[in-house]
Amino acid sequence: MKLLVFVVLNLIVFSCMANSHRDSFVLNNVLLPNFETRQLNKVNIEVMHGKIKRISTGGNPLNHTDMRDGQGQVILPAMIDMHSHSMGNSSLDRSGYQYIGIRGTANAMLYAGVHGWLDLFSNEQDILSYRDENHSKQRNEAFVFAAGPCFTVPNGHCDFGEPNRLISTPEDARRELIDLSKSSPNVVKVVFDNNPKQPTLDKATLKAFLQQANALNIKSVVHIGSWRDAQTASEFGANAITHLPTDKMPEGLARLLAKNNTAIIPTVGVISELLYMHNTPQSQQKSVLSLDLTEALVDEDLLKDYPVSNKHPRHLAWLNKLTKEQAYANMQNAITRLNKAGVTIFVGSDSANLAMYQGVGFHRELFHLQQYGLPAWQLFESASVGAYQFLGLNWQLEVGAPAHFTLHDAAIFDDVSVSTDVTDIYLYGRKVERAPLLNYAKPGFIQYAKLFLGFER
Repeated sequence: MKLLVFVVLNLIVFSCMANSHRDSFVLNNVLLPNFETRQLNKVNIEVMHGKIKRISTGGNPLNHTDMRDGQGQVILPAMIDMHSHSMGNSSLDRSGYQYIGIRGTANAMLYAGVHGWLDLFSNEQDILSYRDENHSKQRNEAFVFAAGPCFTVPNGHCDFGEPNRLISTPEDARRELIDLSKSSPNVVKVVFDNNPKQPTLDKATLKAFLQQANALNIKSVVHIGSWRDAQTASEFGANAITHLPTDKMPEGLARLLAKNNTAIIPTVGVISELLYMHNTPQSQQKSVLSLDLTEALVDEDLLKDYPVSNKHPRHLAWLNKLTKEQAYANMQNAITRLNKAGVTIFVGSDSANLAMYQGVGFHRELFHLQQYGLPAWQLFESASVGAYQFLGLNWQLEVGAPAHFTLHDAAIFDDVSVSTDVTDIYLYGRKVERAPLLNYAKPGFIQYAKLFLGFER
């Protein structure tokens, strides 16, 4: 009996030592970006128990039983997609939808080198309970941050499929928001989208909602459809607006957003990608359809539905209308002016929508925002440090922070499109094996059925 106890205790000790060794190592010869000076500094990093223990700026490599060579690559802090929906990937005709659910999204995001995403409308109970389970500590998948439901009026935008929080009066807004606050959403999302096709909140209800969110110290994101909506949301105290109208931005609006500290999540990728692959054969060669990452994560049959063609008369008419109205030029002009005025611009893909595939869409949003004129340094800072500040995270690459990062070629600071070529992904100091993530990110029939029926969490 004593011998058995001795053997068991030794096995436990050996296991602890082995686990300690696995998450303790040094990564020498990497380039750490300094976003203030916009310089890459050669450093050596020690990781212990999932956290950064030491960052050495000296030239001599750090010693350890597990020494890894970063080979002069850039070590990027974890990036967060600031607008997504945990559903799957959409075809143009909607018949070929690739459902992957929350766990599939978490796996697709991490496979793509994206450590987290802000879900701005999914099933409230499912998304918030999944977030609270904090699976990323035990297994390899991205972190979910969530708004939970979408606050809207009956028959308004978002009032389809998943349950919502329907509000029509200031009293409704305050009551429903206070109730949701018990679940501690990371942000709250409300629709204020004045268009002739669907109803939306009146100004009094929007104002009450935003005032209550501020009183509860919860960041607010307002879905807008026009520049006038953006102005109203900013004046009423919105922390952020999402989407970028396609007509020309009025004079003075950028200064108003900057003055009120209203950020924008423009989600330019949905329109820009469809226009990009539609307009010229040359741009099609550089579209999302050409990426190895897309091929790895998205069903082949779904991809065959793209680009927009005569098979899609409704989408074709829409793209022709956008082209005629110079939507691309208007959006580019707006981004330039917003940036010049000092408005915070976040990187959010709106994945689950057309041409914005989970994980891949984040990188395409980076690409299109650079095409619109935003510098790579600014984009990577916004996608990491800026997102941390908005969500209240301490994920910077500094001593004591969790070891969440990716390794890339330094060329990303010239051409952000190469961010898809992520070399290595680390989560809590664990080097992520990417292939197993595809079991959920691109599930086969049996796994798909388990996800769809809710048997997998």
